[in-house]
Amino acid sequence: MLEAAGLRANIGRRVVVAGLDEAPVFTATWIRGEGELDAGAVETDAVDAALALLKHRPDIGVLLLECGNLPPYAAAVQQAAGIPVFDYTSMVEFFVGGLMRRPFTGLL
Repeated sequence: MLEAAGLRANIGRRVVVAGLDEAPVFTATWIRGEGELDAGAVETDAVDAALALLKHRPDIGVLLLECGNLPPYAAAVQQAAGIPVFDYTSMVEFFVGGLMRRPFTGLL
């Protein structure tokens, strides 16, 4: 998959891909379309997946949530994982921030 995207063949040592297809609530809700959304349970699935990935690969320094259904859980994942977490909303905020600069008033 990474090579098809034009990345070097050895990038797989630095880029780790993991899915939520084994996460029970995420899979039932978003893949099979069953039942009502239980946001708390999906958040738990996302956090558990991130922590399992970090347990397997403690050298990971940043997470990218590529699924469009995951931005609501990014803050919880970041709090649990203790590393930067990005998703498509952070990419949009970065892009828009470059288009619509505001006067600097300090951080936060």
